[in-house]
Amino acid sequence: MAKKEATSIWVWAFLLLLLVSFVGFIMFLDQKIVSSGAGGGEARKSGGGENKPTIDFYSVLPEREIEIPISEEDRDAIENPVINKEAVSQSILQVGSFHSVEEADSLKAQLAFLGLEAKIKSAVVNDETWHRVQLGPFASESRLSHAKNLLIENDIKYMQRSLPQ
Repeated sequence: MAKKEATSIWVWAFLLLLLVSFVGFIMFLDQKIVSSGAGGGEARKSGGGENKPTIDFYSVLPEREIEIPISEEDRDAIENPVINKEAVSQSILQVGSFHSVEEADSLKAQLAFLGLEAKIKSAVVNDETWHRVQLGPFASESRLSHAKNLLIENDIKYMQRSLPQ
């Protein structure tokens, strides 16, 4: 029969001593944190002899209002949202212009994966046919901004254009 080797009592004593010292160290740190949290805050406030101003931004901010001059036309647009909708509904984003329909279709599919509905419009310029990939017109400023942000996030260049009246 094989003989079992007994673990030395000194190994057990050393492990017990290590465990007790670790627990003692944790308790020491806990006491340090508690004592610095209770009295240390007041000592920090009054210490140093510096009188730092206390700012209550709820009372300071209303005193710092600045009047921004707005033209009469802009004021009408702010007060009447229908004017803004009409202006925005005439905007489109042109995302690309290609000689081949396949390239335009590929970009249209890429935009569809982003959740944007694109249209391909063909135009003849200098006896050459160009296929333009366009988004819009947009019903609101927020939808226009959302589309612009998606394009920027995906490194797709665009050009904002106005529809002919």
